[in-house]
Amino acid sequence: MNNDAMLYDYLLQMGAMRPEQDELKRKQAMVDALRQNAMTSQQGQMIGKHYVGPGIAGALGQLGQAYFAKQGQAGVDQRMQGMNERQRQMLEDLRRRRQPGYGTAYEPAMDFGEY
Repeated sequence: MNNDAMLYDYLLQMGAMRPEQDELKRKQAMVDALRQNAMTSQQGQMIGKHYVGPGIAGALGQLGQAYFAKQGQAGVDQRMQGMNERQRQMLEDLRRRRQPGYGTAYEPAMDFGEY
């Protein structure tokens, strides 16, 4: 297999991973948005002439968002690790195929016969 064919094969495999990469980017954006919402501080409001401080429900909501952001990040990290491992395996396969003698049976250079 010549170098162009090997490169084409590698690029095809990388292109097949593109939808998974796009999905991981979307999930990472959602996790970042949850994390950002969980980090914003609670604010009270003026209702009429009275100040009403932030409630416990808002604080619990932020804790929930932080929890889901953490769980989502763990899932994204795990899938990224799997994708990186597949890419590493593809590169290793490409290196192996570039080595001389790949795909051919071993033939000794000289036949020594029987001594």
